[in-house]
Amino acid sequence: MKIVSNSSLLIFFSAIGMLDILADFGDISIPKAVYEEVTKNDLKGSNEVKNADWINVVEIEEHESVAFSSALDAGEAQAIALAIKQNVDLILLDDLAGRRAAAAYGIEVIGTLGLLKVMYRKGLIENMKNVLDELQKHGFWMSTDLYSKMLKD
Repeated sequence: MKIVSNSSLLIFFSAIGMLDILADFGDISIPKAVYEEVTKNDLKGSNEVKNADWINVVEIEEHESVAFSSALDAGEAQAIALAIKQNVDLILLDDLAGRRAAAAYGIEVIGTLGLLKVMYRKGLIENMKNVLDELQKHGFWMSTDLYSKMLKD
């Protein structure tokens, strides 16, 4: 499976010690803007992403992402442009505007919580509550209703 990721999922999966599990899902590519966003400011996950030799960093020309640049940040715009360019199976995005833009181009989108749910159903996560609590401890916001729903499904 060919996958492109934006920064938030990489940051949060790194923060909770689950980044390497992504390698099991397929070939992961990220645009250079996402790589720089995650690694330049010593964010959570910075070292993990730098050392993940299974993540392919791809240079995207500015003109390739210009169609998205007015509504999205550089990382999101380049991630969508890369997904289109590589004809990927899936893009990992949390931002609603980015998700809508990707979906408008027919790209399947999943976010952090959706991917955690897939992992849980595949048996890769034993205790969803612990994972959700760790995410929140590292700054991931979700409503109490969504938290409850994640534990029920």
